[in-house]
Amino acid sequence: MRSRNLAVTATLIPVLMLAGCGTDTASGAAASAPGAKKASKHALTDEVAGQTDLAGADDPVVRAYYDYRVALDQMMRSGGGKTKQLAPVMTARVFQAISVQAKYYRTKRLHNTGITTVLWAKRTLASNGVIVSACYDTTAARTVDAKGRAVLPASTPTRWLDQMRVQPLQGRWVVDGGTTTPNAC
Repeated sequence: MRSRNLAVTATLIPVLMLAGCGTDTASGAAASAPGAKKASKHALTDEVAGQTDLAGADDPVVRAYYDYRVALDQMMRSGGGKTKQLAPVMTARVFQAISVQAKYYRTKRLHNTGITTVLWAKRTLASNGVIVSACYDTTAARTVDAKGRAVLPASTPTRWLDQMRVQPLQGRWVVDGGTTTPNAC
């Protein structure tokens, strides 16, 4: 089994459940498919990346998380074809791991339809840096094959809790990995 990065877990949990992968003990991530400022409830679309009126947008740390989610959704909706938007919003280590996911989508001819909705996001300080905790919902986002058939079991969770580490890199905040777990947040 390939070594999976923690950041990949957010979007690979449903896909890897299909592929039958287990737990990557090297990274501590489950490999089977989420005083703080809060972000407003909104759906992630291609347009969100350019918006500045989102609650939390004035917080560059929370904004970095939103930009990461938008870039990830674009990659998944494109079937793994669009990856250039990923590099500016994550570290090279996370980009490498997400590129593996993009290749999986291309190889298996998968893509997502619909949108991911971030229900809330907030920043916290932890011993290992700045963490963005966020709850997102994938009810409207489906992973489908080339024929448009859903590839995930109906029992796949739709609410996820991200705990993403965000760090400054060359004058901007970027996602540097973390964990995602199914959660009724």
